[in-house]
Amino acid sequence: MVGKRISLTLCILVCAAVSLSACGKKEGDEPTKYRSQAGLEKLTQQAQQTAGKAAKPGGLVNPAFYAAGDSGGKAPEVKDLDSAIRPVLKRIFGGARMVSESRAPETQRDGEVEENRFVYVVSRILTPKDGEALHAALCAEHFGTSPRLGSKPTIWSGGAAMSLFKTSSRRSYSLVVNIDTRKQQIVIESYRLGSKYDRLM
Repeated sequence: MVGKRISLTLCILVCAAVSLSACGKKEGDEPTKYRSQAGLEKLTQQAQQTAGKAAKPGGLVNPAFYAAGDSGGKAPEVKDLDSAIRPVLKRIFGGARMVSESRAPETQRDGEVEENRFVYVVSRILTPKDGEALHAALCAEHFGTSPRLGSKPTIWSGGAAMSLFKTSSRRSYSLVVNIDTRKQQIVIESYRLGSKYDRLM
């Protein structure tokens, strides 16, 4: 009789253990489910924050800007021009980095000598209409208009171009500024003074 009671007790304990194990598994699934939901909500919030950062009032963020290093300019003339141009770019676009610079003057087919050429990337996506804002801002910083490309910027679907004079304490420059919206770059070209293109009426 005692043996039967022990066997019965053991059966009850085994059944209880199995039942608790099943319940525990079910309960264990719930926190996992909640953790997944929390993770999903967190990812959603991060995506929304990223989208919010991209949609700044000035325009969309340019990923190339954050991936680029800044050469800073090596030639004395490039450094001189950079000190005048970069503050304007920062004010309009939020940030600017110089990513390349020509090594030596280059004579073109028409006899023009391009003394220096350097390229910026800026912190927001460029659009053709940025040409108007950049031209006005440079003129406000004592860059003079040039007859090379006309007194106003040329705007087209792929960007904008403008020609300007700049005189610093070092020397004077004849410049062409190109906004390339396809490559998302601002290219500065400095030409040797005395060109026929700077004397057109």
